[in-house]
Amino acid sequence: MMITVTCLWPKKRLFAILPDDRLGTLKSFFERMPPSVKKRIRAVCIDLKDSWRKLLQRVLPGVVVVADHFHVLKDANRRVDEARLVEQSVSGHRIPRWPLVKNEEDLTERQANQLAAIRKHFRSVAHFHWVKEQLRDIYRASSRQEAKAILERVLLETEGASDAALVQWGRTLRRWKEEILAYHDWRVTNGYTEGVHMKIKMLKRISFGFRIRDVYVRKVLSAFIPCGLAGRLITLLDFEPDTS
Repeated sequence: MMITVTCLWPKKRLFAILPDDRLGTLKSFFERMPPSVKKRIRAVCIDLKDSWRKLLQRVLPGVVVVADHFHVLKDANRRVDEARLVEQSVSGHRIPRWPLVKNEEDLTERQANQLAAIRKHFRSVAHFHWVKEQLRDIYRASSRQEAKAILERVLLETEGASDAALVQWGRTLRRWKEEILAYHDWRVTNGYTEGVHMKIKMLKRISFGFRIRDVYVRKVLSAFIPCGLAGRLITLLDFEPDTS
């Protein structure tokens, strides 16, 4: 069962759970939103879904769209690993995964040596890894200007790459350039929303599944009632007078 979760930032509150992830559902959600609420929205953080971005630009004109940095880096690791598997298949040599997807500063001595060997013998894979590490530097940059300079360097390098997949990655980054850099203006992420997703998955596991979507959504929403309010509700239920 696919659902869409929307949360408020920076208050870190669950705002709504939509029944599915279809564009029509998201569009209706924003169209029904009161103008007084809609006008308070300044930025929206989303995954790297171009269809969502285009919809948000239509229904929330003037609102800044921010590419969630977790998903940018997750996509980077996916592309690096795909390049590793392709090179491994072509060359017939095993290429270890962890030295490529793990943060470079966190590598063990053995993994650092493996990465050095990859850079020496598998230049295409090393180029993918370089782009991934540059993207991490973008989010560690102290300013938007510094981040922009790093991203421009990445776009220039990927544009002239000999690997078609790397060129395509560069084109994707170019299309999302403003949304990636917008992180430095708003510092917003989907971290809290991802935490909500994890809680929802836990509820689904312990509830033995749901056949009725509305019941599923209601139960999930009830799990996010603030503790103080939940306590008052429980008190009212426990001490409701007997009128029989």
